Amino acid sequence: MRIAYITADRGIPVFGAKGASIHIRELVNAFSGLNHDVTVFAARRGPDDSPLHAEFMEVSLESKLPNENNSWLEGEEKTREKERYSIAMSAAILQRLQKIHAKTPFDLIYERYALFSTTGVRAAQKLGIPCAVEVNTPLILEQQKYRKLIHLKEAEAVESEVFCGASVLFTVSEQVQTYVESKGASPSNTFVLPNGVDITRFHPKVFPNAVNLRSGQCVIGFVGSLKPWHGIDVLLDAFRTLQRDSNQYHLLIVGDGPLRPWVEGYLAGAGLDQHATITGWTPNEQLPGFIQSMDIAVSPYPEIKDFYFSPLKLYEYMAVGKPIVASKLGQIAQVINDGVNGILTQPGDSKALVTAIKNLYQNVSLRQRLGQAAADSASQNTWNNVATKVIARTGPGTH
Repeated sequence: MRIAYITADRGIPVFGAKGASIHIRELVNAFSGLNHDVTVFAARRGPDDSPLHAEFMEVSLESKLPNENNSWLEGEEKTREKERYSIAMSAAILQRLQKIHAKTPFDLIYERYALFSTTGVRAAQKLGIPCAVEVNTPLILEQQKYRKLIHLKEAEAVESEVFCGASVLFTVSEQVQTYVESKGASPSNTFVLPNGVDITRFHPKVFPNAVNLRSGQCVIGFVGSLKPWHGIDVLLDAFRTLQRDSNQYHLLIVGDGPLRPWVEGYLAGAGLDQHATITGWTPNEQLPGFIQSMDIAVSPYPEIKDFYFSPLKLYEYMAVGKPIVASKLGQIAQVINDGVNGILTQPGDSKALVTAIKNLYQNVSLRQRLGQAAADSASQNTWNNVATKVIARTGPGTH
């Protein structure tokens, strides 16, 4: 099949380090690996040179973003102009896609849902081909909570048109599925499709990256952006307690983000900075080696109402065969079978995190058993499997 893949959110560059960027590239490459011809229509390229096995088209507008040609704009007005730009971007991608389709027709449109983009569903209606939409988060709720949203009515109209107009909707978790169905999506056309992992790169035999450690230390590892909802404060509280009992623990944080100054200040103030390593942003191709350097991998999310994430790092931890301690939340509690392929703790409970880590540190055979079971589980959640399921729901004869 010829597939038009659409990503209209400038906040997610295709060639970028964000988890969402990785998701885009991995799924596109998986489609290509199944011998489908993919063309990516994107609002933003990004700075990386990661491999993408598809034709790539960055769509641009004659007008520039507010922060590029109207630096004097501030606050609400700048947000308003950025949102108008996003609306115009959707129309520009639609126009480009139609031109390409007229020369070499597409069989399927696959769009990563963006706040102001109706490109996929409108193109599908005009061209008479199916449109699958991938929904990763309830974007309107997220935008209102963490950022700003001026054109609310327009965003709601887009959401309704996309959720009701798509041939198929794929959501990364049951929580997101519940959301899209509450907004009008047909349950018969909505399917849960969690994130995946590339087991050719993330696997138990990958070589570890060199980390400056003393022999015999237990490395507690965390991968992700340093943001409040990732529970880094819970992890640091637990690490401080662990260090009071033994100096054999070392904390490895692979990532960066707005909380990094606070994290560094906490570690220095607690006298723990010599027992911790923060790598900063790390290219995805280097992540397997860092994860392999960990003895115990953690995903310490705090209590979050309606937790809807499908954490990439969870599948990456599992694929490398690491024993995992994770918060009992949403999809995590479905992927991790407590005591079988990982350990689940109550969200935000640093004491429970301490207990679980101590237990794993003292029990090598348990670490090995959980790690092996995690790797076995990850083998069922590959990007190839994700792409195969998409095609099964959208290919010829399904609509």
